Amino acid sequence: MRMADDPYSVAWGMAIIVMVYVFCHGVTSYMVLPVQSYFLGDITIFASLIYLPHGVRVLSTWLLGWRAVVALALGAFASEFLFTDADALALTGYALWLSVPVGALSALAAFEILRLLGASAYAGGARRMNWRQLLMVGMLASVLNSIGQTIVFAGVISPGDQLTVVVTYALGDLIGQAVAMLVLMMVFRLLRFTASRV
Repeated sequence: MRMADDPYSVAWGMAIIVMVYVFCHGVTSYMVLPVQSYFLGDITIFASLIYLPHGVRVLSTWLLGWRAVVALALGAFASEFLFTDADALALTGYALWLSVPVGALSALAAFEILRLLGASAYAGGARRMNWRQLLMVGMLASVLNSIGQTIVFAGVISPGDQLTVVVTYALGDLIGQAVAMLVLMMVFRLLRFTASRV
């Protein structure tokens, strides 16, 4: 039985996705954004140049398909509630809450576009990761997300800043996914190394 077919595994998987998403968003908010602001100023309050949760979006959708969207949305709502500054919440208003489903659906949309083109990238029975394929999905998802987020925040972003926001979202998602996947690859290697020594 595959994980996507086992309700118990799906429930645990969804809980883990929420926790990892919130953790990655917290790291982005408390570590990445202050460094980004120090070196680059306030490019935009809407996006980070290293948005780690995008890696969570891609990997969880790879494993759970459409079921991951619920967990991703819950993780994003919790993250906005926990980590978004009250002034930013007041400034963005309802748009911030509309941005959550856009982000949660971006990876699913990318996977589905590839599936419709005959190149399904979802996890197979063996769950062997094709890193290049996942990066390609992440790239497409980051483009879809950046366009969607720019539309959602169009009333808040001045027209002169829209290109900056689109580029920041796209780069941030892609770099965040690459960093998340690099960390994951190192963890896998460490686990294999530890298992070989036992």
